[in-house]
Amino acid sequence: MNEQYSALRSNVSMLGKVLGDTIKDALGENILDRVETIRKLSKSSRAGNEANRQELLTTLQNLSNDELLPVARAFSQFLNLANTAEQYHSISANGEAASNPEVIARTLRKLKDQPNLNEETINKRWNRCLWSWC
Repeated sequence: MNEQYSALRSNVSMLGKVLGDTIKDALGENILDRVETIRKLSKSSRAGNEANRQELLTTLQNLSNDELLPVARAFSQFLNLANTAEQYHSISANGEAASNPEVIARTLRKLKDQPNLNEETINKRWNRCLWSWC
């Protein structure tokens, strides 16, 4: 199962880096540092580190009014990007990762087993699939 989601994790990581670079360019390294500090403290806190949990709470309480909105937007935008990446990886009808080669192989085997399959039928199904995301 971990291998199945490695492409998703890789894409989310890449999108996070692009977002970080964008935040740095648009809002400055100071805001990016705040976001990264909060992200790391949150991750450690979820893993059970009580000291980092307390530091996270203090950091959040000490955000200035000028920092509050950009930091909140950064996390909101990251979640939006992560959800988009997840949707990309779960487009298939059965919710399997679209990048899974077994899904493609199974689909090709099913097509091969169809007795009355012709180009017209394939085109109709393909067009229907394009408009309904299969």
